[in-house]
Amino acid sequence: MKKYYSIGEISKIYNISVDTLRHYEKIKLLEPALKKESGYRYYSSEQIWKLNNIRNLRGLGLGLEDIKGFLETRSVSSTEKILNSQLQIVEKELEKFNRLKEELLVKKSNLEYFKNDVLFGVPQLKSISKRRVIKSKGRIKEDGDIDFKIKLLSIKTLSENDFLFTENEFGGTLSRENFYKNKYDIYEEIFVINNEGTEMGEEIGKGDYVSIYYRGYYSENYRYYAKAKEFIKENNLEVIGDIFEIFHVDIHTTESVSEYITEIQIPVREL
Repeated sequence: MKKYYSIGEISKIYNISVDTLRHYEKIKLLEPALKKESGYRYYSSEQIWKLNNIRNLRGLGLGLEDIKGFLETRSVSSTEKILNSQLQIVEKELEKFNRLKEELLVKKSNLEYFKNDVLFGVPQLKSISKRRVIKSKGRIKEDGDIDFKIKLLSIKTLSENDFLFTENEFGGTLSRENFYKNKYDIYEEIFVINNEGTEMGEEIGKGDYVSIYYRGYYSENYRYYAKAKEFIKENNLEVIGDIFEIFHVDIHTTESVSEYITEIQIPVREL
């Protein structure tokens, strides 16, 4: 004797809502084997294979219309076609997650470096390799504006993740003019350092920079600019371009302002 299951039983067994089953019926993807005058719907044991297929194919990411078409014309050939298509999707997802894993490991390594190996408040001269930066023009003073500009820049990169979880770093530029005027609170532009191996952004050649790290809020940067200026003067150096401030650790990473880490990079050459 054929066994029937109520829509409620099917919903409970397969953890599928009654509304979803009704939708399947509406689009003729899975129609009840039996409808009573009372409105109750029942599914036969012979339909279980179909529901299993629907669940499996949904798990592979197929849309309902594609599933419906497959079930109506299924064959070994069409099954192989779907499997090959989904394998390609899985490979792309694996590639994406492997890339994300690498980015997370870099980010973790950077945080460990900033916690343990950085000398704060002491200017030093260092050479920085060429890099690409993606810039957003427009003067910025408010932190909220900085976050908004950063989000706009993230759209221009290949990364699907916000910068907390990528190896890209961001910051703001201070003009050389404002540097000499001791006006350190206006960013000429916001930038992202593109570390994704693409050709996006403006290339900045290798050069020498006076670098100084500091902890705390950005309003304290004047203390470290003063130290950098003294270092530049003592070492007979000349500032040759706009200054980079890189927000290595900021509000996206920590709630504690005391844990913020910013690096000032001033491009220089010998006089």
